[in-house]
Amino acid sequence: MSRTPPSARAVPRRKTRRIFRGSPGETRHFEKLAFELAGAFVRVTSDKIDEEINRWLERIVLALSLDRSTIAEINPSNGWAVFSHGWARDPEQIIGRSLDANALLPWVKAKMLAGETVVMPSVDKLPDEAAVDRESMRRYGPKSNVMMPIKVGGLVVAAVGFGTLYHERSWSPEIVRQLQTVAEIFGYALERKRVVIEILQLRSELTYVSRINTMGELAASLAHEINQPLAAIRSNAEAIESMLESERPDLKEIRAAVADIVSDDARAGDTIRRLRALFRREELARSELDLGELLEEVSRIIRSDAVIRKVSFTLDVRQPLPSVLADRIQIQQAVLNLLLNAFDAVTETEERPRQVTLSAVAEGSGCLKVIVRDSGKGIEAGTLPRIFDAFFTTKSGGMGMGLAISRSIVEAHGGRLFVSSNTASGTAFEITLPVQSEALA
Repeated sequence: MSRTPPSARAVPRRKTRRIFRGSPGETRHFEKLAFELAGAFVRVTSDKIDEEINRWLERIVLALSLDRSTIAEINPSNGWAVFSHGWARDPEQIIGRSLDANALLPWVKAKMLAGETVVMPSVDKLPDEAAVDRESMRRYGPKSNVMMPIKVGGLVVAAVGFGTLYHERSWSPEIVRQLQTVAEIFGYALERKRVVIEILQLRSELTYVSRINTMGELAASLAHEINQPLAAIRSNAEAIESMLESERPDLKEIRAAVADIVSDDARAGDTIRRLRALFRREELARSELDLGELLEEVSRIIRSDAVIRKVSFTLDVRQPLPSVLADRIQIQQAVLNLLLNAFDAVTETEERPRQVTLSAVAEGSGCLKVIVRDSGKGIEAGTLPRIFDAFFTTKSGGMGMGLAISRSIVEAHGGRLFVSSNTASGTAFEITLPVQSEALA
């Protein structure tokens, strides 16, 4: 039996790793790309920041011949990372929405929270203390990766990673520095987005507080409006009780009294529903509104207050009015604030008639005008430029927020709020709102 000579035996081939190495041309190209990225985030509006980040994650992956990029928001208290942005050549390779970084990537998580960059040309190059991370990378992660922390307000809130899934690659110091710059730009953009969100939340809080304050000012009026139908209900109930005591009750009169009770109950219920709507705390919800109908509703809320203060209040709506796209409660609040200011203005002096007019008219320029006009003594010229400033007030005990919030509400709807005043004819506040076709553009 012959034996195969050693020189002829099959020798197991050593498995080689394919390593991609960047070129100087790649570095120069990416420098230009990073410069363009910086300019893009200077121009982008806050509502488009997330979209812009995803667009640039894709461009960076393609420019560096990578496979995937992700941003994970880190919760330092429980160790979970939630993927908020990302792009991959193969959509199925985007990591799931969240992962337990404490269990899977404890070393990487610690590095990110410490503000350090992790450069991983190969999973095998991870240090011994990253044994858990190494195993997780082999099972789920990339072959090669660079991960950098993203800071917002000086605190690490997320990590951005760029990686390859099928081959290892080297990461030049120049490319790493450029990627760190990208992470910083993303951080500034996310911080700007957070500031805008916080401002909107603060405005929402102040708007709600102002609404509660408005309801407080209308308390006597609203109590009067509710007491009227309640008193009528009681009167009709007592009348029915009296009629039922007779030997031959007049059923026709009883039916009429019951109908009055039902009508007054509906009137009281409608008042309470309007109050509940004004007290409700909800996000801005725009819908197609009939402004004339909305102003009628505001008039019903304010009319009892006008009677109590002995103010001659007039509603002048020139129909037909085109629709506006707006949040009903917020527009009501803005108009109510202006009306209450007008009522205050005309009750400050006994020398003038107490007249307040709420009017609305369609403009040929594609806008609707809502005007609140009073017959008060007007606003002093030195005070006029400041009346929309937050916390500025000429009233003792006033918050100084009503006009500022009214302007904020109107501008959030794409409109404007103006004021004109003189001692001869009182003050007029004018709201302009785009009609629906303009608002949707």
